[in-house]
Amino acid sequence: MTKEQLLKLREDMKRPNFVVKESNFSPRVKVRWRFPRGRHSKVRQMHCGRPAMPNPGFGVPAEVRGLHKSGLEMVVVRNAEELQIVNSKTQGAIIAASVGARKRLSLLEMAQQKKITLLNVKDAGAAAKRLVSDFEQRKELRKRKAVEVSKKEEQKKKKAEELAQKEKEEKKKATEESAEEKSKREHDMMEKTITKKQ
Repeated sequence: MTKEQLLKLREDMKRPNFVVKESNFSPRVKVRWRFPRGRHSKVRQMHCGRPAMPNPGFGVPAEVRGLHKSGLEMVVVRNAEELQIVNSKTQGAIIAASVGARKRLSLLEMAQQKKITLLNVKDAGAAAKRLVSDFEQRKELRKRKAVEVSKKEEQKKKKAEELAQKEKEEKKKATEESAEEKSKREHDMMEKTITKKQ
């Protein structure tokens, strides 16, 4: 049988979902596979009507085991060095979820140049355009924020200058008033001394 036929056979095979026996009834039991170890377990004893247990009969043909539905071997890629190693004929790349936007864009461009199929990206060109537009939007937002921040700083400087001018004016008025008060006191003292002498 050819690879395509085996892949089609794998798709057509009806395999049960192997889960813990009580996971569909009890919310505290996680949906996963654990071998039933109970002495009286009906699942372990393979009673009719109980969930199926994994057996060699449910297995996929060895030639297509672990392959993507396109027939390519899946390789997780995190950087340019890992992408260069990928064989475009037999392997397909999966860009890791932890990869950032800038590195993802460079990996998409590199994959397009080397004609490597990306298994977790439908259209590499469209994805690259989307990332570029996101970058441009971010730049515009940063510019706007920078303009807003500069405006706020200018307003703060103006307010600080106005406050400083007000304080100076108040100080001048206070000094003028204190000088007037001093002159009045001196005048009063002089008058008192004059009246005492008379």
